Amino acid sequence: MRESKLTEMVKGISPAEFKRFGEFLNSPYHNKSRKIIQLYELINFSYDEFDANIITNEKIAKAIFSGEGDKDQNVRTLISTFTSLLEEFLIVEELNNNSLHGKTFLLRSLRDRNILKTFDMVSKEITEIQQKDFNRNTDYYYNEFTFKETWLNYHGEDLDMDLDKSYLEMSDNADHLFIVTKLKVLNTVISRRILSGISIYKTYWAVENILKYIEKNIDDIEKKHPIIYSEYKILMMVLEPETVKHFHDLEKHVFQNIIKYNEDELEQVYYSLSNYCVNKIALGEDKFVNELYKIHSNFEKTGFYSKNKNLQYTDFIGVIICGLNMKHMKWVEHFFETYKGNIASEVKRDTINLSSALIAFHDKRYKDCIGYLSKVGYKFTYFYLKSKETLIKAYYELGEIESLEAVVDAAKHYLKRHKEMLSIHFDRYILFLNYVTNLMKLDKKQKPELKILMKKLDENRTTIAREWLIEKIIEMK
Repeated sequence: MRESKLTEMVKGISPAEFKRFGEFLNSPYHNKSRKIIQLYELINFSYDEFDANIITNEKIAKAIFSGEGDKDQNVRTLISTFTSLLEEFLIVEELNNNSLHGKTFLLRSLRDRNILKTFDMVSKEITEIQQKDFNRNTDYYYNEFTFKETWLNYHGEDLDMDLDKSYLEMSDNADHLFIVTKLKVLNTVISRRILSGISIYKTYWAVENILKYIEKNIDDIEKKHPIIYSEYKILMMVLEPETVKHFHDLEKHVFQNIIKYNEDELEQVYYSLSNYCVNKIALGEDKFVNELYKIHSNFEKTGFYSKNKNLQYTDFIGVIICGLNMKHMKWVEHFFETYKGNIASEVKRDTINLSSALIAFHDKRYKDCIGYLSKVGYKFTYFYLKSKETLIKAYYELGEIESLEAVVDAAKHYLKRHKEMLSIHFDRYILFLNYVTNLMKLDKKQKPELKILMKKLDENRTTIAREWLIEKIIEMK
């Protein structure tokens, strides 16, 4: 079996889902073919290592179609049917995971069959669920609009019934659906660096009107439409980064409601808050180190990291660096040991070694630090730059000047080759390398030069490892 649609789908679902799929296939309502069950059992037997090489078309033909003619065609038809049933199963899973979708479809069915009492009962259930739902996102407003539309289609023929309020509510839902969808699109576009904040106004229709409407009704939006409020503040943090109020408003809103967010919405606010802090720290605003730690620790308490089984290297290492900067070593060790198993597999080894090097450096175990760094691969630019920065600092602490000079020289050449890709970070790293070079040439007697170096660092607050450089200058004084 080639790396086919079937192989991709089977490998893409969880073991628990595959087990439920077996139960789905054993229901005669969904499947009446014994051969489909046989194929499921054949795959299930090798599920842990399933791929196209383990279960080939020939193996399927031999196990299921022994003695029958045109085995190739039979196998292709069986695989096609099996895949279609798996697609149907995933649709059912989605409906089970979103009960409102299912109830809305049920409501339409009841309407079409004129089943009045049950229609009213299901309508009441939908209303109660919607009123309690904090995550009023695109799905919420779409469901609410569809529900209202279905309900009005059912009752609309009753000319004696006052439906003005219901039609107004449906119109409001349409407005809120448009607003939340538009904000999510804008935030996605900006996060992918497709457009700058300024060009958003020119490229995307109605942005200015949406923002004016939200600002005019901000208290009502925060209270009744919390996800629109979140998306609005996320956008404003990008459009007006110098207005720190937007960050603090969102931070307060999130911390007050953190257990109410679903996983997708929680992830959205997490990355927006943490990225804002990281950018501020890069600009030399050190007070945001504490804000970043608050975000990490509060989200950790909710199980945010434990639920994420595919932690990205930048996220994991970023948390480690933040904890080290705050000198919360017990928390750093707890985070490292608890979540290192959740790091995305393709970079797990490099992420663990780089994190271990950073912890060792913080503990002044410089030789251990260098040992860990020697095991880090450079699949991504981040690993190279962070490794070389840490290696330079370790060699400086050990007084190994020749090794230090060699690494600085290699890093400068690397930066020049990747200047366009690094953008603003190029200058930040070049400054770091130049300051390290200057430090190597100075000694304690050259106090005027040390003072000049300190002044330059004060002016260039975006310099990489600025706090460490200042610490080394103070030691020389």
